Amino acid sequence: MFDRNLFLRALSAFVALPLIGALVVWQQRWGFAALTFAIMAIGLSEFANMALKGRSQFERGVLVVGGVVLSLSIYARPDLALPSLMVVTLAVASAQLFFASDMPTAGPRFGAALAGLLYVGVLMVSLPLLQRDAPFGERWVFVAMGVTFACDTGAYFAGRALGKKKLAPSISPGKTWAGFWGGVVSAITFVFVSRLTFFSQLQIADVVVVGVASSVLGPAGDLAESMLKRSAGVKDSGNVIPGHGGVLDRIDAMLFIGGFVYVYATYLRTALGIGA
Repeated sequence: MFDRNLFLRALSAFVALPLIGALVVWQQRWGFAALTFAIMAIGLSEFANMALKGRSQFERGVLVVGGVVLSLSIYARPDLALPSLMVVTLAVASAQLFFASDMPTAGPRFGAALAGLLYVGVLMVSLPLLQRDAPFGERWVFVAMGVTFACDTGAYFAGRALGKKKLAPSISPGKTWAGFWGGVVSAITFVFVSRLTFFSQLQIADVVVVGVASSVLGPAGDLAESMLKRSAGVKDSGNVIPGHGGVLDRIDAMLFIGGFVYVYATYLRTALGIGA
């Protein structure tokens, strides 16, 4: 049977992946960073539309602009990251204070807005930081993106073929334990194949750590966004990407995995003595 959604997903990937890959390997690092910040802005807008549903465009705009400004400071001027966080926090708080027409939800809205700054803004900037700062950064970016795709694909097909017992039925009824284990196998296999092909510097320990961590963090990121969508009463975060819905629907797992891979490649790997 023809699966239109799967076809649209494949078509979207076929169009987008060559462009993304070219920007990752381009020596002008600002190219991939610019794409990342553009995606981040759309993702923040989708988050704001869900978390601040029904609120003014100004309130949502403060969140989007604040998130991009904070992330830009982390990337371009890390020495200004803390002052930027303070200013952005004050801006988000002020937006809720000055437009607090619905007091019972003011606190949750404020908390959600601050969470969006970290969830979308800070986690998304991990990818251009990984490309620029980590040893073999380009290859690590490919690993982070590829293992996310592999985990999601393995979970999708294993869940369809073998899925019965639900993983988190109250959050995402379509996810199963069979899908989870399919994602584990696919993630570890992808990192291992990466070691054999384009990233020979990877060690077996890297394969295990990154593969296992990604297979857990990927579904966690997916479920986190599913929980947000359920609380907002929407099926998709948006409709930007055919077959995927919104940007957040596509990068939800990547946010968690990208953040981990950045910390692992730039800090934990050396601390653990792997590849030394």
